[in-house]
Amino acid sequence: MTRSEQVTGLFFLLFASIPPLIYPVAQAGYASMADLGIRVLLPSVVFFLLLVVRTEFLGMDALMNRVLAGAGAGLLATSGLEIVRSISFHFGGMPGSLPELLGVLLTGRIMEGPDGLSDLAGYAYHYWNGLCFGVIYCVLLGRRLPLWGVIYGVVIGVIFLASQAVSAMGIGFMGREMPSMPMTVILAHLVFGTILGVLARRWLWKDQGFLLAPPGGGEKAVKRSGKTSLGPWTDL
Repeated sequence: MTRSEQVTGLFFLLFASIPPLIYPVAQAGYASMADLGIRVLLPSVVFFLLLVVRTEFLGMDALMNRVLAGAGAGLLATSGLEIVRSISFHFGGMPGSLPELLGVLLTGRIMEGPDGLSDLAGYAYHYWNGLCFGVIYCVLLGRRLPLWGVIYGVVIGVIFLASQAVSAMGIGFMGREMPSMPMTVILAHLVFGTILGVLARRWLWKDQGFLLAPPGGGEKAVKRSGKTSLGPWTDL
């Protein structure tokens, strides 16, 4: 990758890191999630999308491949996570529906309860977080063995369990008062990481290494491959 692509990649990491932090920050009591959604989340999404347009316009093919591969893999991995979470929630293994909770917090309906709009907001935020985690993984690490994705997913799950977001649910630190909850979280993120790792390995071009590696290798590989910045979608 060129130096310009590396610098732009750092900005992708910045804008992709902001959304997942909003819920824990709100639960820690620093600000309401509704305010953070308007003042922080929406601007970060806009800047992220503008950066995608800029990256494509400037022909940064290697970086664009990472972003598209991460976005696609992150969304599909989140669907896998949701299957595990939904099954556990159906059988009483979770204290509540996290996307619904996210929705009422984002729309300021914590007293009224969920409705169609809040559910849409909650699921959109949930899936956008999954997309961001996928982009972070691919942009930062490049093409790795799927095991890296598995470890990455489990680490995300452990960090979530240790955060104020779980303690605020009233089930103790890391959900120790409801053992089925941490078990579900780890299993769900294990599935997330497995799907992410496999798809990223499948969709990222060869020689896509660590973002801050010496420039040149990835760029040469892209030129040799003759591929375009459409990235993973050309392989579907």
